[in-house]
Amino acid sequence: MTPAPRLASCRVGVLLALAVTGARSEAPPDPAEQDRLLTAMHQYADQYVSNLPNFLCEQVTRQFEAGKKSNRWHKGDTLTTTLTFHRGREQRKLALVNGKAVEPGQARRHGPLTTEGEFGILLSRVLGADSKAYFTWSRWETLRGKRLAVFDYSVDKQQSTLTLSLSDLAKATVPYTGSVWGDPATGAVWRITDTATEIPPALLTRQIATTIDYGEVLIGEKKYLLPVEATVSLLLETKKVRNEMAFQGYRKFEADSVITFGPDAPPGESPAPKP
Repeated sequence: MTPAPRLASCRVGVLLALAVTGARSEAPPDPAEQDRLLTAMHQYADQYVSNLPNFLCEQVTRQFEAGKKSNRWHKGDTLTTTLTFHRGREQRKLALVNGKAVEPGQARRHGPLTTEGEFGILLSRVLGADSKAYFTWSRWETLRGKRLAVFDYSVDKQQSTLTLSLSDLAKATVPYTGSVWGDPATGAVWRITDTATEIPPALLTRQIATTIDYGEVLIGEKKYLLPVEATVSLLLETKKVRNEMAFQGYRKFEADSVITFGPDAPPGESPAPKP
């Protein structure tokens, strides 16, 4: 009659030991280790754009809209854009709308939300040498099989370099918050988010939020950590808008390719929806 109680007691002991081990593995790093992690992430962001090759890829953007208080999203257009990254600059050319070739003038009517800067601007703004972000430890999290250190950050209006614009009608610098997911061994950033709030009413936008997910991509004979998915969400006065983007078909940009860049966009500037 005695073996059963002993076995139960043994099982309880094992479960308690596992719980304690799990709690220890999820314990936050000490302040010195947090500083080391953040330093590695800052160094990674400083060198990110300069370490990227020249490349081409396809950006597939799926547009959705919903009522201001509704979670019933209605699918809009699907846009396929050729994206060229050359010497640290992004150039996009709309190629397909809903699988059909773009007609003259159609590119200007493809929706209220357009974005750019997924390849370094947000990283630089948050973790670059001129960043004014204030970081706090959040948690450990496993993302796509990798155990990553997650820090939350905030940038107040006085220190912000994030500018939103509504066509040529209104423009404002706004505060923002977000999180970064970094590899504790290398400082490589696998996910970054930001949310802009306190937006002036003149911009007709209450909130804009961005999430960028990175993955290992083979270009030529070398792997790079590049955007694979991104989401940009807008809360407007009367509705919600969301763009879901996938980046695919990465390939090397050949030296004899010819591209023409448009006017430079001010660093750190993000567009609000056009009226």
